[in-house]
Amino acid sequence: MARCVVVAGLPYPDITDPELKEKMASMDASASIHRHNSSITGQAYYHNLCMRAVNQAVGRAIRSASDYAAILLLDSRYVTEDRIWSGLPHWLKRGAANQRQHLPFERRQEEMAAFFDSKK
Repeated sequence: MARCVVVAGLPYPDITDPELKEKMASMDASASIHRHNSSITGQAYYHNLCMRAVNQAVGRAIRSASDYAAILLLDSRYVTEDRIWSGLPHWLKRGAANQRQHLPFERRQEEMAAFFDSKK
């Protein structure tokens, strides 16, 4: 019954974590040896960890096709960086395609109120 999920920032893991650093170094070494292979770099893995956390958080509110919730991504990088935008689920991007513009907070409040009013 969650009706709103707020993701403040991008939940990147702690880059100084020794285990993560070792994993990323190992992936970088593997990717440099197997350039033609589907190996990903440590940086790509790090980014994927972040986007998986975002996708899991927003997915908590939407459990079925008939479910609904407001998803607030409170970081400008969600709309300004294509790599971040492309890591979001297709259903979310489809519903937020017109949201990739900067509008005053008051306007966003009105849009969210209208969204919930339409669900009554």
